Amino acid sequence: MNLSALIAAYGDDKVQFQNLDQCSKSLNMSKDGTFITFGTEQRLTPDGTVQLGLVVWLDRDRVKEIIAASKGGAG
Repeated sequence: MNLSALIAAYGDDKVQFQNLDQCSKSLNMSKDGTFITFGTEQRLTPDGTVQLGLVVWLDRDRVKEIIAASKGGAG
């Protein structure tokens, strides 16, 4: 199953997302990669957070284009 099918089956109106740029507490680069520490309003339970979180990487410029187009602006 791909991500868009999962979201469609779950219900697009029920999905929440959190922009890592806006909730990051620290961003650190090393030779092994980038390490991101972030905060969330999701409550923690013994089984993990109440809701499952997934990290999805999208092309930043393409997302800007899509948002601008949805608002009727130029890309």
